[in-house]
Amino acid sequence: MDIRAGVSISMCFVVEGKAYVGGAVRYVSLLVEGGVIKSLRGRGGGCRVLQFSGRHLILPGFVDIHVHFRDWGLSHKETLAGGSAAALAGGVVAVLDMPNTRPHIRTAGLYARRLAEGSSLPILYGVHMGVPEDLGELEAARPSSVKIYPEDVAQFGWPHVERLLDRCRGLGCTAVFHCEDPEYISGRRPPEAEARCADRAAVYARRGYRIHITHVSLPYTVEALRGLATLDATPHHLLLSSDRCSGPLCRVNPPLRSEDQRRRLLALFLAGAVDMYATDHAPHALDEKLSGSPPPGICSLDVASSLLLRFWRDGLLGLDDVLRLYSFRPARFAGLDVSLRPGAPAAFSVFRLEEFAVSERDFRGTCRFSPLVGLRAFGRAVAVASRGVLRLLETGEAVA
Repeated sequence: MDIRAGVSISMCFVVEGKAYVGGAVRYVSLLVEGGVIKSLRGRGGGCRVLQFSGRHLILPGFVDIHVHFRDWGLSHKETLAGGSAAALAGGVVAVLDMPNTRPHIRTAGLYARRLAEGSSLPILYGVHMGVPEDLGELEAARPSSVKIYPEDVAQFGWPHVERLLDRCRGLGCTAVFHCEDPEYISGRRPPEAEARCADRAAVYARRGYRIHITHVSLPYTVEALRGLATLDATPHHLLLSSDRCSGPLCRVNPPLRSEDQRRRLLALFLAGAVDMYATDHAPHALDEKLSGSPPPGICSLDVASSLLLRFWRDGLLGLDDVLRLYSFRPARFAGLDVSLRPGAPAAFSVFRLEEFAVSERDFRGTCRFSPLVGLRAFGRAVAVASRGVLRLLETGEAVA
């Protein structure tokens, strides 16, 4: 698929307005040529000029390192195209997808195939490799990260995981843990499962392995691994609790925790103890979620940035904190440059700064429902630049 199909091509464009540049907000004229920012004060001849005045703000693009775009054997839940639409709606310019597709991405061949399919999307696309049975697949694929699930530990055992960590250290890749020890999972997923996995991950980190813990749900995990490994937290674990959200739409792994645990996790997040913000955007069909055995997963990619910007609006985070959590650090993790500077790829979003309550209408991906509906949010993405194209979300127009 040609991502430039239906695009108005002028070879260059200029986006004017207030932007976060170099640690401060100032007025810029971003001149983009060939997908690269050429100047912050440019007006190239023949370039289309788009002005965003008033309550608009140009921000470095958001990067989400934990999404599930499904597809392949699970396209009824989500597709690469649907996931990309959700990302654009949230001002997200790049994602790292998870390997638990059907089939699970455990070989170099499947890893290469998935990357090839994602290369035509309107956003930058990467994928975490899954745990291979034959660890030689790691050398063939040379992934930047490998996702380790509790099910992988149950299937292959901790010794296999440790051999994988040795291979990863040689290749320079990061082990990304869904940190729940399967020994403590028996029908339910108690906090002990995450806590014991966090203890083990701390041992691995002290041995020099590069460890990342995704979707932390316990303050204990943050405290046990702070300074040893990197961590991310999700909108749902920060904003929802088992005390207040217990229906099938709220089922997720690791589970939502008590209101007390949620508040303590949020306090650590706001204090800077968590490195990144990531959604774990995990769509399912609505009839599956409302069945007698609802699968775990919550949709949030379309609105995650707006929920995070609400903390800025409320004075709980600085704008630099927001960008550190959901732009700069995740971009560094993914090997990307999303800074607004001459010479950098054009990877930014324009937000209209307005308050709203999340509704089903705010979701643009395949999944249009979420227990996050009704929460207060701030800032709507109205334009997203990625892969050399500026997409105007409210009109559907694209400019390059």
